[in-house]
This record gives sequence, structure tokens and C-alpha cells, in this order.
Amino acid sequence: MMLELLICFSFLSIIISVCLGYGRITNEILLKNISSYSIGEIGLYGLFFLSFISVFLNFFISLNYIITFIICSVGIVLFFFYYNYKILNIYNILILIFILPTIVYFEYHADYFWYHLPYVNIKSEFKIIFGLTNLNDNLGYSHIWYDILSLFNLPFYKTYYLSIVSSAFIFFILVFIKDLYFISKIKITKFFLLLFLCFIFLTYSDPKDFGSEIQGNLLYILICVYMLIFFEEKNLKNKESLILKIILLFFFAILIRSNSILFAPLIFIFLVKNIRFFLNTILINKSFYFFIFTFFSIYLIKNIITSGCLSYPIYFTCFDNFDWSIGIEHAKLKYYHLSAQSKGYLLWLKNENLIENIFDFYKYRENSNFVSPEMYLKNFDWFKYWWLYEHDVDRLFNIIYFFILLTILVLIFNFYKISIKNSLIGIKSNILKILFFFVPCISIFYFLPQSRYGGYGVLFVFSCIIFLSLVIKIKNFNIIPIFVFLLVSSVYFQIKNYDRLFEKYLLIKKNSIENFYNYPEEELVKIENFKNKFNFPISIRNFGNNDILGKPLYCFDTKGLCTSIIRISCIKTITIKKNYIFIKPKAKKCSDIIDKYLWY
Repeated sequence: MMLELLICFSFLSIIISVCLGYGRITNEILLKNISSYSIGEIGLYGLFFLSFISVFLNFFISLNYIITFIICSVGIVLFFFYYNYKILNIYNILILIFILPTIVYFEYHADYFWYHLPYVNIKSEFKIIFGLTNLNDNLGYSHIWYDILSLFNLPFYKTYYLSIVSSAFIFFILVFIKDLYFISKIKITKFFLLLFLCFIFLTYSDPKDFGSEIQGNLLYILICVYMLIFFEEKNLKNKESLILKIILLFFFAILIRSNSILFAPLIFIFLVKNIRFFLNTILINKSFYFFIFTFFSIYLIKNIITSGCLSYPIYFTCFDNFDWSIGIEHAKLKYYHLSAQSKGYLLWLKNENLIENIFDFYKYRENSNFVSPEMYLKNFDWFKYWWLYEHDVDRLFNIIYFFILLTILVLIFNFYKISIKNSLIGIKSNILKILFFFVPCISIFYFLPQSRYGGYGVLFVFSCIIFLSLVIKIKNFNIIPIFVFLLVSSVYFQIKNYDRLFEKYLLIKKNSIENFYNYPEEELVKIENFKNKFNFPISIRNFGNNDILGKPLYCFDTKGLCTSIIRISCIKTITIKKNYIFIKPKAKKCSDIIDKYLWY
């Protein structure tokens, strides 16, 4: 176990150093903010710039071990050039120790072997591939987090420890919150940051859930923190700097998960309300906006090349006139499948006894009374079924329960200081903020009512602002309840992780598993070579003994191109032109497969 800890810690150290090195460059050149006080903030900028490097370079070269080693080495050199031992203050060291349990014997995210790992493997072997999405729909989602992971696919560590990049992200967030707390003089902001910590510890205690979902929620909350600081800031230059940071984090959130565009109404209202400052930033920081525009253009071109869509599976952004394109009809079917899923469709089918499990969709598809995802969304009261059957409802209510319990505790500790009049004054003075932060609740819960895709973040911020408005006017406010919740949530975080570690350690001690990071053996999942038809080597994921029709067929750690036995039938050709691979589909057959099986 000590050896694993040393390996994982060394990899985490490399990630943090590389991010801080590139983050410092980003901070100085783009934001011109060389006096930034937080390495947490700098680290986030580093991840952002690394995503640009990964996407840009893959247009011309594969990101093999040589390339990733050079990129990370440059980042480490920059780190040692810009930083000294002073960044290792006691608080940063304690935060690092606090997150250590998340990096050892972690479980891979549920989708890791489905498309996270295959995407990284493909980038390590090939330049950008035209029509990549035709191998596996999920490879076309354009989540830029996997482009970042590709840069940390290093010799020795390989792809086994890539999940630790998410732990580094958490580290930067925690350090940033700590630094903001110590420099802030605004009571509502300080309380908000303490509750933000509670939210992280209670919601994200299991590293297997990190994936690419936590980033959108946490970046949204950070954007809201910036806004709270902006509302109270008097210095005009600082206000303009905050606007740049809000735009950068919002753009980064969209790149990581395109559904973060649902935060746009909040950003739009904020910028319109502060249009003078926004326009000044454009005039003064042309290089910043030029870079954002350039990066966004490259990102869209990447998406068109891999899927034929500006943002797959949003079907009205897709094109049929590229012969490698996934096609509008295919994207439309996928769009309605995913939208209906997020609104309780599969759980409705299961609870109404129309299917036994979610992978039986293809059986229900033959039912004479078949209700398609599109019909479900348009002709059914989806909100009723989402409310009745969706497990996410309970998860979201946990946030409300948290604030109700905290309010009760605050009342107990401040019983003789509470004034209904002062509470109403607090609500009245913050009513615009409450309404302001309610806006994204509408867009999220109408279009994508899922906690992990933004629901957690928007509900937390809205509930937190209401709670703080109620208590902020209490004279000599007793802060003990908030610190009690912070202590309990941090202990909960540690207990969950150490319990997981102890369980894995016992399994290894009993030789139940030799190495927790072992990938499944290829012979167990029946991956076969298939190259005669296309004159290009491609692996086919066939059905193994433990597979069932309807359930996704993962390619796991297969090198080269890989697709499922179901999907191979709709690939028309695989050709090479000017050293670029083109995968062209039989569009109608591919859309029929996604319509019938959903998961292929």
C-alpha cells in the first residue's frame, strides 16, 4: 500500500506542478494579473491552457509518450522557475494531506472503460480522426476533460492513474476557497465559502464519481463566488479583472461539458447589467478575447471533424453534407434519447413494468404500444414521472435538507439575537441576488434536470443565498453552527475514503485482487481483430460470456481503433488521406442501430 501511495502521490505532484507552471503563463499573458494570490486559481488556469495545447496539437500529431513527456517537462521547468518553497505553507500542505485518500485504490468512473480510456488511447496513437464518433457515439461528446487527461498519459504511469487529475482539480478548488476566505472582508462571501466547502465534502466524497461531472458544478459555484465579490468590489480595475475571470471559467465549463451552456442566462444578465465594465475589458484586453475566440473556433472545428456537428448530439448543429458526419437523423435520435433519460424516461419504463432493466430498451422498442423518447417528451407529463421515479430528486433535496437543518442550528445558537424584522431586511437587501441566482435554476431544471450536470451547483447557490440573506443581519452572529457543519462534513469525507481504502486493502491482502488498477483481460471480453474489409486494422468488441444484448460493449484498454460488433455493420469505409483517418458511416443503418438499441 505504501508503494501505491508513493506512486499516486508522485503522479499528483507532477500534475499539480505542470498545471501551476502553465497556469502562471496563462495568468500573466491572458489575464495580466501577475499579483494573483492563489495557486488554486493559477492551477485552474493551467488546466484550461493544457486543454488548448491538447486540442491544438492533435490536429497535427498524436499525443504519444514523447509528446506528453515533453509537455509535462516544460510545465515542471516553468513551475521551478516561477515558484519557491513558500507555496508549501501549512494550509496548502494540510489540504494536500486531506485529499490523499482520494488518490489511492480509487475505483474508475462508471464510463471510464466505455469512452474515457478509449478516447485517451486513440489520441495517443493518431492525429485527429475524421468521423471518430462513428466508432462510438460517446467519443463525439467533445468533453475537453479527456483531452486534458491525454496530456498526463505518461511513461510508467500510463493510463492507470489518470483519475488522479480530478483529485488535482479538487485540490486547486480547495486551495482557492481557502485563499479567498482569508483575504475576503465581506461576511456573506466568507460564509458562502465555508458552506461551499461543506458542499464539496458531502457531495464528492467518492473519487469514482469525479469523472467529468464535478468540474461543471464546481466551476459554476466559483463563478458565483466571483460575482458575489464583484457586487461588493469598489475598485474599478478589480471589477474588470473579475469579469475576465468569470468569462474564462464559464468558457472552460462549456468546454468540459457543453451542457454548461445552460448557465448562459446568468452570465448574459450579469454582463448586460455591467455592460460598461464588460466593454472596457474588450477594449483593454483584446489579446484575451482573441485567444478565447481562437480557442473556441478550434474547438468547433475539432467537433465538426470528429462528428460532423458543432456540438454532438445537439442535432440542429449537425451537418449531412460531410461524408464522415454522424448525420442529423442519428444525432436527433441520440439527442431525444439523452434528453428523455435525464427526465425520467427509462425509470418510467422500468417502474411501469414495461422493461425489466434499462438495457432491455431494444425489447420494448418492438412493443406495439411503443412510446419513443421524443413522444415521451412531447406528449407526456415528464415532470410528473421524473418527480415520482428519478433518484436525483432525493439527491437534490439533500441540499435543501442541509440548509433547513443548518437554519435550525443557527436559530438555536442565536435564539436571543434573532429578529424577524432583521431577517426580512436581509431578504429585501439581497432580493436581486436571490432572483439573479434563481435564473439558472429555471434553465437547468427545464432542459437537463440532473444533479451531476449542473443541478447540484445551481440549487446549492440559490439555497445558500437565501439562507445567508436570512441570517446575515443577525448582530454578533454566532458562527459555531457553520463550523460544526464544516467539521462534520470534513469528517464524513475522510471516513468515506478511509473506509474504501480499508476495504480495498483487505481485498489485496487476501489476494482477491493483485493490483486494483488492473484492466480486464482482453480474452475475457472477446476483442477480436478485423481488418480484411477496410484494409485497416480495427478491433471488434464482441459479446463475451458475461455480456447481454442491449448493454454497452466496452473496448477497455484496446489499442488502435475499436468498435462494437453491433456498430461495425454500419461503418462504410475507413480510409487514409494525407495521413488523416476518415471513418465514413452508412448513415441510415447507424441511425437505425441507435434507434433500436439506444446504448450502441
